[in-house]
Amino acid sequence: MKAIIPIAKLLVNPENPRFESVKNQADAIDLMISKAGANVFNLAKDIAQHGLNPSKSLMVIPAEDGQFLPLEGNRRVVALKLLHNPEQTTDQKISNKFKELKKEFGMQIPNEIDCAVFPDKESAFRWVNLEHTGRNKGVGILSWDSTQRQRFIAQYAGKKPSRLVQLFDFANENSLKHECVDATTLERLTANPLVRGSIGITFPNGLLSLEKSKAQVVKNLRKVFTEMSRDAFKVADVYTSGKSQDWIKEVLGVVDKTKNVISEEEKGKATKIKGEPLDGDWIKNRLYSVYPKQNRVKSMLNELKDLNPRAKPNVCASSVRVLLELSVYVFLNDNGWIKHIIDQEKAKLIEDNKKRKIKREWEKDWSPNFQRMLDFMATNESIITESLERKALKLFIGKEGGKPFLAELNQFTHNPGYEPTGDNVVEIWKKLGKLVFKTILCKPNGNSK
Repeated sequence: MKAIIPIAKLLVNPENPRFESVKNQADAIDLMISKAGANVFNLAKDIAQHGLNPSKSLMVIPAEDGQFLPLEGNRRVVALKLLHNPEQTTDQKISNKFKELKKEFGMQIPNEIDCAVFPDKESAFRWVNLEHTGRNKGVGILSWDSTQRQRFIAQYAGKKPSRLVQLFDFANENSLKHECVDATTLERLTANPLVRGSIGITFPNGLLSLEKSKAQVVKNLRKVFTEMSRDAFKVADVYTSGKSQDWIKEVLGVVDKTKNVISEEEKGKATKIKGEPLDGDWIKNRLYSVYPKQNRVKSMLNELKDLNPRAKPNVCASSVRVLLELSVYVFLNDNGWIKHIIDQEKAKLIEDNKKRKIKREWEKDWSPNFQRMLDFMATNESIITESLERKALKLFIGKEGGKPFLAELNQFTHNPGYEPTGDNVVEIWKKLGKLVFKTILCKPNGNSK
């Protein structure tokens, strides 16, 4: 039976299934506020501004003295009661906020609410159960996922749907299965323009457009969705821009021309050195032996040479990141280049301050970070004499469109959710690590101090 019931005749259910049971109305209100005070206040504010949802009736049963007990919708009841009487909660902060709402919206706060009245709990059980226990094989409430919510907002607000919605709509039109594809991860992946280009899609003016034939795009998306649906797929596989590009190339079978060029360079001058201290996939005893200084770098080389990065990827990943930054700093400092970098930065600060209203002061203990030191090496012919090696270093640190090994190195130490593999560590050592140590070992000044 449908009925319009005054707020004053509604109780707060002391046996709300969301919380433990309490003995009386005051405790029920305070418990709701202690567990969900912010949500109750936000709901109350929305009700005060826009009114009650006309499509949603409160489910109640008769109680003593002509009152009614809600079996579903207790949060609405508490919100309405506090809008009318903020003193009903002992939480002074919440009470004051409700007083402000009442003062601002008092005249338009609802005094009654549409209710579905059931004779007893048993009669209402089925409908309350369906309201709160999910899909129930299609009989219950089917909540929208993020894509469906975006589509709804786009339809009703007159806005263009998101890239994600358009992609899934295109997939549906072409019978592509994507039920197991995580929407957030796909959005991250397709935010990369190189990934979109590999698939053959673009979004001029925010609308999906095909850069390749429809058949090719469908084929590419099928491969992407299939790989993203596998149990072995992890968000970490596409977490960074570089990883996304590598992943899509592998999935679609795209030839990485840049990588091939780098590999040829590595086969040549970038990774070879007399005495073979840099041979192999990992740090060898020979490299430890020829490293000229008795310092922490040498100690780390000694410890790391006995580890297998494929067996201990986390330890080796973090250690190689520290090793490379420390070894580069020692090398540059011993050769006087750290002071040179500091002088450059001071000069830049002076010039920049001429354009600023509020001047910045020089940080007394400033020291260049790893990125700044590698940039300096990659552009300094007196440090790396071979142009191919300078180009390779720029590629490795992401300065000329290459695979950003530096970004991945930073993931090793700064991202607790990132899980490096032994192959990741070996690849970075073979390319960036060997190039760094080749530079260090080939400079006479670096050997002499």
